[in-house]
Amino acid sequence: MKDIKNREKELLTTICKQNDVPIKLATELISTAKKLSYENVSPSKRVNEYQEIIAYHSKNN
Repeated sequence: MKDIKNREKELLTTICKQNDVPIKLATELISTAKKLSYENVSPSKRVNEYQEIIAYHSKNN
């Protein structure tokens, strides 16, 4: 398990260097994406979230 985590860190570091992205930012984005994933969200909750996103973006345009 530690080997997998170390390889993930190495890959993340390499990608961040190639794209000139701070490692801390990339780590935060990945953790946020995991928290906001839709794996355990009910279909009705997902529909509500999509409607909120559409409403938000339609107001901004």
